[in-house]
Amino acid sequence: MLSQILKRMGQFSYQYQCAKATFTTVSTKFQCNDEIVDHQNIKFIAEVKLYHARVILNGMDNSILQTKLVNLYCSHGCLDTALQLFDKMSQRNVFAWTEIISGYVRHGYYEDTLDIYYQMLMQEESVQADHYVYPKVVKACAQLMALQQGREIHASIIKTGYESNVYVANALMDMYSKLARMEEAHQLFDKIVFRNRISWNTLIAGYAQRGYTDDASNCFRQMKEDGIEPDVTTWNTMITSYAQSGQCHKALGFFCQMQQQADILPNVISWTAMIAGYSQNGLHDKALEFFYEMQQVGVRSDSVTISNVLSACAHVASLQKGKEIHGYIVRNSNEFHSSVCSALIAMYSACGNIAGARWVFDRTPETDKHLVLWNAMIAGYSQNGDNSQALELFRDMQIRCGRLDSVTIASVLPACAGLATLKQGKEIHAYAIRNGFVCVVLVQNALIDMYAKCGNIRYARLVFDNMSERDVVSWTVMIAGYGMHGLGEDSVSIFRQMQQAGMKPNLVTFTCLMSACSHTGLLDEGLEYFSSMTRDLQIKPSMEIYACTVDLLGRAGRLDEAQKIIESMPFQPNACLWGALLGACRMHSNIQVGEYAAKQLYKLEPENAANYVLMSNIYAAAGRWYDVAKVRKMMEEAGLKKPPGCSWIEVKNKLHTFVQGEESHPQMDEIDATLDRVAG
Repeated sequence: MLSQILKRMGQFSYQYQCAKATFTTVSTKFQCNDEIVDHQNIKFIAEVKLYHARVILNGMDNSILQTKLVNLYCSHGCLDTALQLFDKMSQRNVFAWTEIISGYVRHGYYEDTLDIYYQMLMQEESVQADHYVYPKVVKACAQLMALQQGREIHASIIKTGYESNVYVANALMDMYSKLARMEEAHQLFDKIVFRNRISWNTLIAGYAQRGYTDDASNCFRQMKEDGIEPDVTTWNTMITSYAQSGQCHKALGFFCQMQQQADILPNVISWTAMIAGYSQNGLHDKALEFFYEMQQVGVRSDSVTISNVLSACAHVASLQKGKEIHGYIVRNSNEFHSSVCSALIAMYSACGNIAGARWVFDRTPETDKHLVLWNAMIAGYSQNGDNSQALELFRDMQIRCGRLDSVTIASVLPACAGLATLKQGKEIHAYAIRNGFVCVVLVQNALIDMYAKCGNIRYARLVFDNMSERDVVSWTVMIAGYGMHGLGEDSVSIFRQMQQAGMKPNLVTFTCLMSACSHTGLLDEGLEYFSSMTRDLQIKPSMEIYACTVDLLGRAGRLDEAQKIIESMPFQPNACLWGALLGACRMHSNIQVGEYAAKQLYKLEPENAANYVLMSNIYAAAGRWYDVAKVRKMMEEAGLKKPPGCSWIEVKNKLHTFVQGEESHPQMDEIDATLDRVAG
């Protein structure tokens, strides 16, 4: 309709074409700069386009109105339209350039921002950047990590005399801070004559983000001495800085001081910083306490808060508290935010409730099922030993999601390892090579683990040798791989190479090393590592380390020493330790120590038939049939039965499972006939 009116009015061709290009029919959506504009903005943008058309029709398209239109288009994401209008302007002053540069930097198009800035310098001799333009192009350099370009623009700022401007200086400080040049940032700060609160916040944030908490604290104190009161941003920066650095007690100190301020109270960012700090530093119960206190004072949580709280529930394996948080999410309508959904899946998986994890996954709308959500569900199945489901979901993901990343590969490979499906593991390895994921350390570590558990230690070592960089997990999985193959000396060799490379072993590394020594009879080496971990590295042995040491001594027949280690532990021994001792007693026919260990196991695991069977076998080996019958009677009275043996094999990409005494396999007759031929 508008085009017909314009034609009838006989407008100039330029005016007609411009109006036609500008005012398009408003349908269900606008596409601006390759992005769909939010439906709430559609009406407003339509009005802007109509206003633009009227400006053209009335011949009022001067530089002032055109600059205002550029601003309106940029503000609502229509950058392409804004740029078209800007390019057609006959006179472009510094205000027009400022608006177009502001629009691009505001929407994150930092490379385009710099391109437009350099275009301004080359095309407009009469236009010079000012204290409005410089902060925006400096921000673009900071976001692009473009230090060289930033320094060039800084040089231009000095030449044009704007370095003393507080807004320009603040932007430069922020850039140097983000690019880890704190000395240069502080030098700029010292040059500012009239510092404002943003100046102080920028410097404090720079130190805090680099982990220089003491420097940030000194600036915080100097800021108050300078007569400028910290605002909520300043307080939150200090709380976050100390929380992330593991100094939760200092973070709490700032949080309590903030609560005592007359005109400032902790907001959702303050509370979330404390919750995240506690959770990330292993103080998960404190994180949950803080969350409940946050609800009591009436501060509404956001998705970041909920994700951190769910992480705390996962780490303490508290399904009850996790369900309470899930209920809170449902009541507050945040359930279908993808980050919260993935945190819910991770929580249910960590608590062993894989059905709950799948319930969340299935009820998440398809539009919100991003890569992170699929990865969380696959990892959940793998962690809970439901490897077949993990592989099935992985195949489904390839069809429905299309995209995979390195986390997907690292999540599904443990499922291949759990099922010992080497063929599928190799297929995923090939996929990782084709898609460039094979150089990611996370994927390489998972490949080493998969090949080792699938029985191909040679391939595991090839992956290890071809790594350009290794972390502590890389060394640990290689040590564990050799250990499970009975190659303890190779495990020890890898450990020594790890030390020579300057990599510090952790508790898991020592657990794998001790296990390798135990299974291959390296008694002296194992005992030496047990001593050195506390003596040289100040690592406190875990329950698993003690279990490996007991197993090591037990296999060597030094049962009394093994018993003494158990009884001298700084914490109560679990069933794993007594089980290791009982197994050693079976190996060396030691009835006395065996009876003592069995009594402890009967208390800790009264329903575990394996403990009774093991003690019965010890009696049987010694010919004490009366005691054998006594143990069997105890089992009958408790209603216990020996669990049947189970094995599986992969043939032509299909997994076949066999349980002792069961004949339900569809090819059982053929299997029996083949076994008879082999035996005969």
